[in-house]
Amino acid sequence: MSAVLSFARPADNASRPVPVLVFTTDSMTATAVAEALPGATLREGGLGTAIGALSQTLPPPVVVVDLTDTEDATGGIASLARICGGQCRIVALGPANDVALYHALREAGAADYLVKPVAPETLAASVARTGARHEPGAKIEKRLHRLFVCGARGGTGATTFAVNAAWHLSRREGFRVTLIDLDLAFGSVALALDIEPSHGLRDILENPDRVDGLFVASAAARMGDTLSVLAAEELLTEVGVPPSACDTALERLFETLEDSAECIVVDVPRSVAVARPGIFAHADRVILLAEMNLAAARDAARIAHLVQSVAPECPLSLVANKCGSSKGEIDKAAFVRGSRLTVDFQLPWDPKAAAAAANVGQPIAQAVKASPLARAIAASAESLVPTPDTGAGRSLWNKIVGRK
Repeated sequence: MSAVLSFARPADNASRPVPVLVFTTDSMTATAVAEALPGATLREGGLGTAIGALSQTLPPPVVVVDLTDTEDATGGIASLARICGGQCRIVALGPANDVALYHALREAGAADYLVKPVAPETLAASVARTGARHEPGAKIEKRLHRLFVCGARGGTGATTFAVNAAWHLSRREGFRVTLIDLDLAFGSVALALDIEPSHGLRDILENPDRVDGLFVASAAARMGDTLSVLAAEELLTEVGVPPSACDTALERLFETLEDSAECIVVDVPRSVAVARPGIFAHADRVILLAEMNLAAARDAARIAHLVQSVAPECPLSLVANKCGSSKGEIDKAAFVRGSRLTVDFQLPWDPKAAAAAANVGQPIAQAVKASPLARAIAASAESLVPTPDTGAGRSLWNKIVGRK
C-alpha cells in the first residue's frame, strides 16, 4: 500500500463531503475506505502515525484511525483528541469486539468505534453521523443539556443540589457531565467534592478567545471517567463576580464542551444572577431552589422574573428544599400563592446526611447510601434531563456485540 493515497471525488456528487483523513495499516480497510469515502485522504499507519502527523498540522473535521496493534488504545485516543481539539471528530477502528472498550474510547474522545473488518456502508454511515455537524447549514440535534441552578436565598441548598445532581447524572445515568461553580471567591463545589480548585475557570471567563478543548481540559478537575469540575477559589481582593467577558466565554465554553460532555450543571450564586442576568440566556433550564417560607416565596418570584426577562423561553423548575424542617415553614399552597410559581419537586429535610457528606467531601449518595435526600435529588435530576433514547442505545449495543 502506498504511503499516501487520495481518492477522487465523483464528478456527479452534488454535495461537498466533509474532509476526512484516514490512517490504517491494511489493504482491506483501504479498499473499504475507497468505496465508502470517495475523496478521503488515506495514510498508511496507525495511531502513532496519526498523532505524529496531526501534531504538525491542523486536523480535518473527521479523522479515522486504526488501533490495530496499539498497546494503549484509550490513552492514545485521549492524546489524539487533545491534539486535534474540539472541532475534530475521531472515528476509531480496531479488531476487538468489546463494548467496554467502546465506552472507554468514547470517554477518551472518540466519536465512534467500529470493529474490523469494517463494511463500507458502516464506515460511510459513521462518518456521515460524526461529520454532519460540519456541513454548512446542517441542523444538528442538540445533545448538550445546560442546567443552571440558583438559590432563592442564601443557604437554601443550591450547591448541594447541583453537586449531587451532577454526580448522579454522571455515575448512575451514564452522562458525561461538567459541573461549573460560578462563585469564584466563595464557591463550595470543590470543597463538597474534596478536590483542589484552580485558577482555570477564571482564566476561561476572562479570556474567551483562548477557550478550546485543550484549555478547558487543563482547567477542569476530573472525578472518574464521566464527571469534570470547573471551580475556583480566588483571592477576595481580586475577584467579585465573573468579568464582563463572561457571556462570551460561557458561549465558547459550551461550544467546546459539545464534544466532551452531554450535560452541564452550572451553580449560579445570587450575586452573579443579579450582576450578570444575561448568563441565564445560555441555559436550557433554570432550577430554582427555595425553602418553604414567606421570604423564600418572595425572592423566588423575584429571581424567576429576572430569569424570564432575559430568557423568556427558558423553562424554570422550582425545587422546594428542606421540607419538614418546621423553621417558619408554610404549606405548599401558601407558598404557591406567595410566589405564583409551581413547586415541581420537594426535597426532604435530612441534615444528618448532608452534614456527613460535607464532612468527608463526598456526594450524599456515597456518604449515606440510604439517604432520602439523595434519592429525592436523584429522582428530580432524572426528570430534569431527558435520558438517552433506549431504542437507539439498544441498537448500538447490539451492533457492538454483534447481535442482529
